[in-house]
Amino acid sequence: MSYTPHVLVAFGGSWIADPAEVWECTVRLSADGGGGVTIDPDAYLDYIAVSLPIWFANSDNQMCASALLKFVKANHIGADGLYVDKTTTHVHDFTPGVAGGVGPIGPQFCSRVFTWETAVARGPGHRGRIYPPNATVAVSGSAFRCSVGSRDDAAHAGAGLLALLKNAAGPNGTKGTPVVASNIGGAIHPITGCSADDIFDVQRRRKNRIKGTRSATVGFA
Repeated sequence: MSYTPHVLVAFGGSWIADPAEVWECTVRLSADGGGGVTIDPDAYLDYIAVSLPIWFANSDNQMCASALLKFVKANHIGADGLYVDKTTTHVHDFTPGVAGGVGPIGPQFCSRVFTWETAVARGPGHRGRIYPPNATVAVSGSAFRCSVGSRDDAAHAGAGLLALLKNAAGPNGTKGTPVVASNIGGAIHPITGCSADDIFDVQRRRKNRIKGTRSATVGFA
């Protein structure tokens, strides 16, 4: 089982109120350049470092104001699924961080997921997803669902993210096509768009560092 080589873009950070907790999202890219031209990670980051914070802070995209965008990485991934460059991680640092544009509603391990759609109906790599820090809308007429409008807003925000990731270009003009990549048969498919569901999802790894404070034991008769 192996991957088709590609570039992994990862962005994330922490939370203002709970800085020990972290969040991260990843999107994979294949190079558009052809002719053996590949994405220069540092040149790509120079460009994406301008547009990504604007997208994150834009209230239309509904990222949580208590979430801080602190970094974006771009690194080549080999067939083994690991960084090709074993000695250097290519990263742009946004410290102290860029906050999202909308106030939080509900626990921030909830998310309106961005689902990456491809032209493939089934099989390895036919879909992907990320859990952005966007628990910024209330449930609507349901214990579990947001409104149709909020659902569609999430899909548009995800499509905007894909557009800026694709259109970032280094000095050689090479762009990256967002893809879904699988290690099953090296399947790799261009992403054609973003959809979203009206049911809130839970990212279970998003509360694995924060420590709870337990009450005293309350007795009963």
